[in-house]
Amino acid sequence: MIPMMHKAQTQNLYYKTLTDSIINTFSVDTNHLSIKRTDPMIKYKNYFNYVLCFYKNLEYKKIRIRSEKTHHVADVKPKPIDVIAAPEERVYTIIFSSGTGSLIDTVTFEKLSVDSKIALISKQISLVQEYSTLGFFEVIGMRFKKHSIRRSKELNKDVNLYSIEAGLGYQLMTYTNEVYDKLFEDNWTNKHDQKKYYEKNTHSLMRYDAIKIYLYDYPVYLQNVYK
Repeated sequence: MIPMMHKAQTQNLYYKTLTDSIINTFSVDTNHLSIKRTDPMIKYKNYFNYVLCFYKNLEYKKIRIRSEKTHHVADVKPKPIDVIAAPEERVYTIIFSSGTGSLIDTVTFEKLSVDSKIALISKQISLVQEYSTLGFFEVIGMRFKKHSIRRSKELNKDVNLYSIEAGLGYQLMTYTNEVYDKLFEDNWTNKHDQKKYYEKNTHSLMRYDAIKIYLYDYPVYLQNVYK
């Protein structure tokens, strides 16, 4: 049991707003993170370094980052041959959308606030954490499960809880609010696009009030705090 005073101190750490000046101090290069210099995501490498600090026990060989035009704001894909590899030998690719041609473009990575960018990265790293617990057939099944609105309910809950437990709950709340605000139904001029893309890109979100409740069940320990 954490002493009440210590818990109060650590709990306050959930509510820190991040800035570029904080994140850009995390510039340590590592061969575990790979982004091509020609990819727009390269300028956010420190953001990934920052988030990975909160996942010290994550098992993976390498995480590759890239951007491309896709209808999903972000997605995680293990290297196909690695479905038979041990978790610590797996290579994952995280793909961020560079444009969809719809209102979804307002919540693609580059259009988000700093805190929301961190939350979106955290959700992908949390999905890598989920992958690292899976065997061969489960990894194959994940391809279909994570994009199914009906089948992915428990998966999305676990992924969000990983981010909260890691200490990025405040960023997750900011991200949830920003996405719902930008994708509010009345903002859509093309109702066909709203029906096609909206639920695909919001079904994995945990509601603000739910996140806030969970925050008090997962206090951040002082030794895991990064500025």
